[in-house]
Amino acid sequence: MTNTQYFLIRRLHSLLGVIPLGVFLFAHMTTNSMAFFGQEAFDHKVDLIHSLGPLLPFVEAAMIFVPLALHIIIGIVIAQTGVSNTSDLGYARNWAYTLQRWTGWAAVAFIVYHAFSLRILDVAGGRENFFAYMSYLFRFSPVWPVWLAVYLLGGVAVIYHFANGLCTFCMTWGITVGPKSQKVMAGIAAATAVLLLSMLIGSMIGFYINAPAEAAAMGSAIQANVPAAH
Repeated sequence: MTNTQYFLIRRLHSLLGVIPLGVFLFAHMTTNSMAFFGQEAFDHKVDLIHSLGPLLPFVEAAMIFVPLALHIIIGIVIAQTGVSNTSDLGYARNWAYTLQRWTGWAAVAFIVYHAFSLRILDVAGGRENFFAYMSYLFRFSPVWPVWLAVYLLGGVAVIYHFANGLCTFCMTWGITVGPKSQKVMAGIAAATAVLLLSMLIGSMIGFYINAPAEAAAMGSAIQANVPAAH
């Protein structure tokens, strides 16, 4: 891979991380944070999304799944073929670079699990029961502290990867070229991370404190739907 090709592929990678994936992250976290205000507020947001009807799968593919797959593939290529220059970075940026890679792998694992368990397998039994299912995980599951830790750590990995990615996006695209502008952008990225983290924690609290009555009974229902081992 030539230097020009590497430069262009890094630009594409950073662009996909901000648009459209960053836009989707904000939309997704905003929807989930409605759980803090109760199931009705949460379901209203979900219904707005599903009002797209038959167009929804195409919108999701174009705005989420295809860009996400490209971002992951390109990220792996960069990680495997890129030349590390951490020795040329300052102490803080050196750590940021390292954490960006670590949280990248953690974010991929969490997103794959999240999509597989709640989207493809549809263990919630349909979007009508999604709120109850999440409430079951975070409050009534026998291992609810584990689910809290999984979603909190996975969410933090995604949030950090995106927020720090904003800084690298601006540097890669020549928006922040000097130390002063990069410092300002770092502050904006930190504020963005705090906002997203507050949404994440707010959603988890909401699923806990606003748990509907049927959430407590979901454990036995889920077990009943699990095929017996042969």
